[in-house]
Amino acid sequence: MNLANLMACALCREALTEHHDGEHVSYRHPVAEKDHPVTPISATLLRDVFHRCHTCSTGLPVWDYRTGLIQLLAVDAGVVQTYNDHWQICYPCAQLIEADDIDALTARCAGLVGWRPGSIEYTQLHLLHRGIVLGREDRTLLATTPWPPARITADMLPKIRDRFTGLLRGSVRLPGPINEPSRRRHLADQLDVAPMYWVNDEFTGLVTAVSTDQPTARLTDDLAPTPDGLIVWSEPVGTREELAAVSWTQSTDGWQLIGYRSIGTAVPDTLMPQLRHEIGWLLPIHAEHLTRRAAIDGDHPLSPMVTTWLLIHQQMADTVATKLPNGTIRAYQRSRRPAPEVKTVRIKPRTTTMAQPDQRRGGSRTRAKPDHRFWVSGHERQQAYGPGRSLRRPIDVQPFLKGDENLPIKLSTTVRILRGRPDTGNRSPE
Repeated sequence: MNLANLMACALCREALTEHHDGEHVSYRHPVAEKDHPVTPISATLLRDVFHRCHTCSTGLPVWDYRTGLIQLLAVDAGVVQTYNDHWQICYPCAQLIEADDIDALTARCAGLVGWRPGSIEYTQLHLLHRGIVLGREDRTLLATTPWPPARITADMLPKIRDRFTGLLRGSVRLPGPINEPSRRRHLADQLDVAPMYWVNDEFTGLVTAVSTDQPTARLTDDLAPTPDGLIVWSEPVGTREELAAVSWTQSTDGWQLIGYRSIGTAVPDTLMPQLRHEIGWLLPIHAEHLTRRAAIDGDHPLSPMVTTWLLIHQQMADTVATKLPNGTIRAYQRSRRPAPEVKTVRIKPRTTTMAQPDQRRGGSRTRAKPDHRFWVSGHERQQAYGPGRSLRRPIDVQPFLKGDENLPIKLSTTVRILRGRPDTGNRSPE
């Protein structure tokens, strides 16, 4: 399920708020209704969608606060203004709401638009903020905010994983499909001991280039590098270039997969430490349970993960242990936890010996060979086994890149050369 499915009004291009009534979902304009009906459409189909904090209209929304439906009566005009019951709030404004500081919230928001204390606009805004602060019932972490990506390095992964598992074990409400308490605890327990993979810049570029052309692959135990795991790319991947990481946790019939975007620096520097402590670096944007032998091709939202698995499975990648900071190792020792396992995924170095062309017997003609590598579709094959190899059972032959390892990879629109450049060390975090 796409947790980051932002809907907007096709007429005014404002991001809408969702309202769930049992099995039905409806949408409202933010803050107050407009003079036109709500016309929901996926925000990806519109340009310049307005998706900002409902109180200050400037910051990126982080939380969805739920209140009762707020109405204000203008006594002199005899008009009742109906507002919303869901409020998408940025991090600075949320800090003031959590502190129950109505005056500071109004002063911040009114100051951004130039409304002075004592004015009608300021007074009405203060009343609205009073309704939000005193009437709030709960808040949910938003998955729809288009955060600028964070720069993630291999040595950051243990801290990043711990922040997310802490989020799972905490009281913060998460998007519905992954909010059930027992499910959250189980996921946190599995991720706590899962190996972590960081994909370096060059291999990330390769995954980005080839994942959209990836033929259908079948999810099998042999294809997954480990039963559970977390994979993080050095830069966002996918068709929308927003997928920063994917975790997979094994179940009896398949895997629970969660895709994440990363949270970059989009709040004041003074609040970033608090945001990192409270939320962390990863925000779930896609959750899906896939059974064994489920089919995934290049159109799937999590195809970069499967593409990475395929390239590792084909032994195109080296996975080498990452040296972690001494402080990280000591922190795990103090908490009596096993040392975290982080592996760096990089392109396997090319062999120095070029393959020689096959010579036809009795002549000088050579067998034609492709001048590039290309995807070959997977298929099912009947494998012989049993007494005298008389029995047959189906096995999956996964998609693979065909061609000499020294050749570039030919895609539908581009050619990518594998250089196999060794890592020179991790970059320092942002």
